[in-house]
Amino acid sequence: MERCRHLIFVLLAVIAAIPVFVTGRRNLKTFQEPAAFSVVSSARGYVRISGDVRHPGMYLWGANKMTIDAILMAAPLQPISMLEPAGIGSVPLGAGAALHVVINSGGRALVTLGTVPASERLVMGMPLDINALSEAELDNVPGIGPVLARNIFQFRQNNGGRMDVQDLLLIDGVGEKKFMSLRKLF
Repeated sequence: MERCRHLIFVLLAVIAAIPVFVTGRRNLKTFQEPAAFSVVSSARGYVRISGDVRHPGMYLWGANKMTIDAILMAAPLQPISMLEPAGIGSVPLGAGAALHVVINSGGRALVTLGTVPASERLVMGMPLDINALSEAELDNVPGIGPVLARNIFQFRQNNGGRMDVQDLLLIDGVGEKKFMSLRKLF
């Protein structure tokens, strides 16, 4: 008798779970349209997704994938009728992108696109963008202290806001040995 009750309980649990799986899968098809052409690339990186999604976190990401692909991969908590700002769904995501999704009761999803902070990128082993780091973020990079961070930041500002990793050799306080260890991070 006890075994029969256990079997009935398991069957009821399975029957109750079926609608959850069926409706969850159907909602994901809203934005899935086959592309006329596919571009395959071996470039990979990580993208962070957070907000109103079932599976927030860091995802290994291939090049040429769009914002909507990331949102669908993380499974929105409810069906999305529209993305805001307009056109954000077709924005390609590069390595180190950070998406935050907020879905209101009408299905309108507000998507905020940013970047993963340098400290998280270092932990994940992701390369840093020398042109995007603030002076404080540069200070947190291993091998760079506050003085060198200020020198790098000022050098970049004095040269149009952009620099190559090779330009580190032109900065006071960076010798060949320090350059060899820093270039691995960028």
